[in-house]
Amino acid sequence: MVEIRRAETGDMRAAFAVFRRSLMPYLHRLGAVDFPEVSETQLDEAWVSRAAWIEHLWRTSAENWVAEDSDGGLVGWAMSAERGENLELCMFFVAPSMQSKGVGRALLERAFPLGRGAHRSIIATQDPRAMSRYLRSGVRFMSTIVDFEAQPQPVRPETDLVFERLDASPAAVDIIGGLEEQLIGHRRDVDIAFLLGKRPAWVARRDGVPVAFAFGYEDELTGPIGALDPSDIPALLDQVENHAAEVGAPNLYFSTPLANHTAVAHLLGRGYTIDPFFASFLADADWLKLDRWIHTGISYIL
Repeated sequence: MVEIRRAETGDMRAAFAVFRRSLMPYLHRLGAVDFPEVSETQLDEAWVSRAAWIEHLWRTSAENWVAEDSDGGLVGWAMSAERGENLELCMFFVAPSMQSKGVGRALLERAFPLGRGAHRSIIATQDPRAMSRYLRSGVRFMSTIVDFEAQPQPVRPETDLVFERLDASPAAVDIIGGLEEQLIGHRRDVDIAFLLGKRPAWVARRDGVPVAFAFGYEDELTGPIGALDPSDIPALLDQVENHAAEVGAPNLYFSTPLANHTAVAHLLGRGYTIDPFFASFLADADWLKLDRWIHTGISYIL
């Protein structure tokens, strides 16, 4: 007997374990990891690096549901975030032993209900069973997302943009929020404030006017990065890469929609390779300007 209930604060660590134990067999099938199982030590290490993210999303979630078995253990987790008029599914994982038994459907109906949100989006794995459910939930395919990976090298952005390092101030949140509203149709002030406390960020100005922004290196991850003019994307990527090289980063990832042809050409030209883990961006309509956008790494949110 499985009970579907609203998540509580005390469920956070166990929900994270469901997420990792559900994801690893999929990554193993892709050849991205050596073993499908996750040890307690590996879970602890993953939790240390991702706890701040999980706590942030948990605290600001729109819907947060878990599936609990008769022994009181969690066997499923689904969570969504609502920013502006967009409802985004952030987490949807079911323990391998409980898949194809109706648990996933029940979680998705509660965490990502049909009819909620003027816009809807999901960054989804390629798992066919999950994809089938997603495509019944009011979204359709928009772009494949791949992680471009390389050891960062010094590079000077060739641009007329003037870069300004941002602090974690309300003014900085407001600058990026205004740009994101033009690029993705809504503001995410709560997420931007969180990110400004975690990774370096720059606003890029032309003639004194903000026209782009970039979040840089933190634990191999970057993003989001966005520009009102897609031709400015290479300069933003170079700004982030150069900073990562300066701080001695061993590796760098850009989570890139393949619809961003400018970014794809630039990163391939700089020798970046493609990680075997692919994702899909699903949405109800083509409202996000993917041709001038780099997603947030890790891809829990846009």
